[in-house]
Amino acid sequence: MMMKHLGRLVSLATLTILLSARPAAAQQQNPFEAGDFSERDRLDSAFRTGRWNVGIEASFARTSASNELPSGRVASDATLFLRADGSVGVMVVKRLEVGANIGLLVRRLNRDDEAAATETAMTIQPMARYHLPMTDRFSTHVQVSLGPYFGGSTRDITVIEGDQQRRAEERTRTLGLITSTGLGVGYRVSEGLQVRFGVDMTWLWGRERLSTRDDSLRVTTTHVGTSAGLRYFF
Repeated sequence: MMMKHLGRLVSLATLTILLSARPAAAQQQNPFEAGDFSERDRLDSAFRTGRWNVGIEASFARTSASNELPSGRVASDATLFLRADGSVGVMVVKRLEVGANIGLLVRRLNRDDEAAATETAMTIQPMARYHLPMTDRFSTHVQVSLGPYFGGSTRDITVIEGDQQRRAEERTRTLGLITSTGLGVGYRVSEGLQVRFGVDMTWLWGRERLSTRDDSLRVTTTHVGTSAGLRYFF
């Protein structure tokens, strides 16, 4: 009789242990579920499909330029390059953004021994950007853009007419292709506002038409520099 009671007690204790172990096992799975929810929340924030954003950005670069001179020679030099952009984008799929940049660039071009020219041009570039969230606030991105640029420059030159010399203003019209790629990091200071910093490389291929000659000159420029900007997600 005692053995029967002992067996019942052992069975009851075993059943109690098994029933109490099931909630504990469920509790052990919660961290994984919480991790899944955290990842989902992060992806559903600024980088979810269909979310729009607008931004402004400025870049500064040390430029390597190669431009054809009226004499037929090619001048190569290093100078400064400044650029400011406004952009709009939309997340077409998770983490992938497409949009367009509209900007203004300023650069110095070596003409000849007399004087250099400061060129100002507008840029229009369709772009694509891929975002990789690192934490709830930090993310990295890689981007590429391609489009036309157009503008012009002015400089003072000396014109020789017979035995007379006079100063004149030489104007150029510029048209070409600009492509850019870069890596960057973003920090979200709020739900909608993000601060960005990056390293960019830009190439320009174009031709310039001189007002004083019925001719066009080839210009090739490479920029490697840094950028910073703000972006707001709606």
